Amino acid sequence: MLQFRHDIRDLQRLKDRHDPALVERALRRSLDATSRKAATHISRDLRGTYAIKARDVQRRLKIERVRRDATRALVYVGRRLPLEQFNPKRRWVSVEPRRKVKSGPRKGSLARRRGATVRVRKDKGRQVVPGGWYAKDHILRRADADDNASDPRIQFGPSIPGMVAHPATINSAQELVRRELQREFNGRLEHLLQQKTGQK
Repeated sequence: MLQFRHDIRDLQRLKDRHDPALVERALRRSLDATSRKAATHISRDLRGTYAIKARDVQRRLKIERVRRDATRALVYVGRRLPLEQFNPKRRWVSVEPRRKVKSGPRKGSLARRRGATVRVRKDKGRQVVPGGWYAKDHILRRADADDNASDPRIQFGPSIPGMVAHPATINSAQELVRRELQREFNGRLEHLLQQKTGQK
C-alpha cells in the first residue's frame, strides 16, 4: 500500500493527535465517496446484463469496515430490488382460470385484467408478473392470491449479489474500496485540518 500522511490503519493514533471529531468526519466522508465509486464499478458490470439504472444500484450498496482494521473495508450489497425498477409496463393479461366473457362486445373471449410486465435481463424478453399489477409507481400483488380483498404487497426482483455475473466483480470492487478508501481519507482529513488551522 502507498504511504500516506494520514494512515487509515491507525485511527486511534490520529484521534489522539488531532480532533477526534475531525477524524471521524473524514472517515464518514471518505466512506461515502468510496461507496459511490464502488457502486459505479459494480453497476457497469450489472448494466451489461440487467435492465437496471446505476442510481438504483448505488442506493443499495453499503460499505462497512472491519472493526479495528479500516483497511479491510468490505462491500456489502443488500436487499432485493423492487420490480418497478425493471422497466415496468401495464398490459392486459388473461384471467386464471381461463374464463370466458359471458356478455358484451367481447362475449366468448378470454377474460382479462390489468396486469404488468417487467424486463429484468437484457438477454430475455419482457415477463408478466404473476398476479401483479402496476399502480402508484409500484408492482403490487395480493398477499393471498385466492383472496381479492387481501392487502396488496410490493413485489421484488433479484438482489444485487444475485445479479453479479462473476465473483470477480465483487473481488475487484473490494480491492477498489481498499485502495480508494485510504486515498479519500488522507485527502479529506488533510483538508479538514487545514480548514481548522486557517491554511489553504
